[in-house]
Amino acid sequence: MRAPTLLLFVACFTLPAQTRLEKFLVQKLALTPAQLATLRTGQPIAVPVNGKVDREVSVAGVIRIDRPAARTIDVIRNIETLESGKGFLHTHKLSTPPKLDDFAAFSVDKDDINDLRKCRPGKCAVKLGKPAMDAVARLDWASPGVATRVNDLARKTAFDYVEAYRRGGNTELAAYVDTDRPRFVAEEFADMIKRSDMLPDHLVPLTGFLLGYPTAPRPKGTDDFYYWSVADFGLKPVFRLNHVVIHPVPPGTTTLYAIATKQLYATHYFQTALELRALVDDESQPGKAHYLVVLNMARSDGLTGTFGGLIKSKARSGSRNGLEAALRATKALAKKN
Repeated sequence: MRAPTLLLFVACFTLPAQTRLEKFLVQKLALTPAQLATLRTGQPIAVPVNGKVDREVSVAGVIRIDRPAARTIDVIRNIETLESGKGFLHTHKLSTPPKLDDFAAFSVDKDDINDLRKCRPGKCAVKLGKPAMDAVARLDWASPGVATRVNDLARKTAFDYVEAYRRGGNTELAAYVDTDRPRFVAEEFADMIKRSDMLPDHLVPLTGFLLGYPTAPRPKGTDDFYYWSVADFGLKPVFRLNHVVIHPVPPGTTTLYAIATKQLYATHYFQTALELRALVDDESQPGKAHYLVVLNMARSDGLTGTFGGLIKSKARSGSRNGLEAALRATKALAKKN
């Protein structure tokens, strides 16, 4: 089975008939009749899909929500509530425009502080670009109160990183130098998103906006925001910076919204990540119910080599379970609002 791509993923939901949604789920995600029956009962379905490269883990999922799609959009905008509870240590939506104070609640994990002390180019347990690594190297690690200075540096670095991205887009994303093989976030993201030329004309502006931000034309009605989070799902706590873009699809298709969450930075594991959500109208109850379809793609460390297959299998299983939980949480909040 060929892996669904971001562009193909969106394209399959922009055709006018609701049956095309089911066709996608069967042909591209290989859902069984039993899984489709489960979906119709309102339960989530999540499945792994093949990534383009060995270090990529991709999962897709879907759930039916018997509320208008605007409810789910409200849930996504309220990211601090959506990303809370088990596994999420802290989530904070940045101001518009972002402020340094938006990072006041963030503190570097104690183990990460110890790891930063030993960091050097090509060998570091924390993902850093060269400017950040140089700043860490300039710290006086033997002086009292160094942990306070590490936290001040981390907050200022995160704020400056967001501001640089807002000015220069992908060209300002980091080149991770924590290993002897640098990874360029912008190149990884572009390779991930440019999977297919099958994007319908009316959705080309969304892709252009993701790749060409901030100079690319903003699609009509599109809004965006930033947030940071710290999550711990049994490994090291991971600090992440994300850019969320919400695009209302023009009338004429069953797809009502396309939402992209673009990872800008992560302290561990993730070289880059992209989540695409599509809100597809349920034609049996138009305007009253919809399907939330999600494709998550992430490129991570440690998924190649002798033990890479085993690690990747566990990562896929964890990602699938996590996506099912996220689908349930989104539905519960949409029905509550």
